[in-house]
Amino acid sequence: MKRNLFNLEEIVRMVALQETISDVVVKREVIREFIYRGALLLTDATMIFPEKRYNGLDIKTEVNTHLDVDYPVAEGGAGKEGRIEWIPFLLSLEKAEGSFKITDEAKIRQNANLQWQTGIKSLARAFARKKNYNILDAMVNGFTLAAGTLGAWDGGTPKIAEDMIAAINAILGDDTADITMADMKNMVFALPIKAYNLAAQLTTIQTIKQSYLDYIKGTYPGIKIAPFKEISKSTGLGGGNDGYLVIAGEDTGRHGVYGGGEAPLVEDKRDGAATKHTVRQYFKTKVIGDSVAVATSSRIYQMTSILGTP
Repeated sequence: MKRNLFNLEEIVRMVALQETISDVVVKREVIREFIYRGALLLTDATMIFPEKRYNGLDIKTEVNTHLDVDYPVAEGGAGKEGRIEWIPFLLSLEKAEGSFKITDEAKIRQNANLQWQTGIKSLARAFARKKNYNILDAMVNGFTLAAGTLGAWDGGTPKIAEDMIAAINAILGDDTADITMADMKNMVFALPIKAYNLAAQLTTIQTIKQSYLDYIKGTYPGIKIAPFKEISKSTGLGGGNDGYLVIAGEDTGRHGVYGGGEAPLVEDKRDGAATKHTVRQYFKTKVIGDSVAVATSSRIYQMTSILGTP
């Protein structure tokens, strides 16, 4: 089976191969692999917290942080042990489950392949929606740094570039965040859709006609700016009028996924005049806190009141 799948349509086209597989165990693995890979391609929020595979459901470990170095150390001497703070990392993965069916009528008509394709594509999208929400929920509830904007971006005199630069300065200048130049390339602005579209409008900055997005990307190479519908409504995550700046990566947070083989993750059974295929994935997202006493991260910044009307 091909290991590097570039897009969902390629995955869907390859689903047709499963019909020629007679081994039930292999067929189930093919279904799981296609849906998992399709979901991963569609889970945009993994640009914020990357997927991390675990072989168990309950992860318990500790990470050390705030290390120090003794300098200078005398010739022939030994440095003193630096200060080490251990932060517990406790994560319990939770189960997501979905199903699709292949009807007997489709098999009789010899067009079951269409149901395979639409079923796997739809289920991959459904898993991706849950995973996106889970990641962004951790982000929205995981910030340490926060400040209001200079005015709503949908107001009369928005200060969009100034607000984004203020967010970058806040994280860069925070001692707990401890950002390096390399970390700047991992910055991600997660914005409500309306705020993203406002920032994409052309304006004049330093006598040059350009969008706020292009100006920020040009000033800070490697930075990503992305809209997420989960944080775009007043009834959604964060209330719809806040934006976020995150130093993406495992040092900030992790989207844990079960990757072991101790239990079946795909099952099939007869359900009426159809074969029902059920797929499971265990996942959960966790932010790595600043300290034992602080569960949130200074590598996440919330821009409050980014919009007057979500």
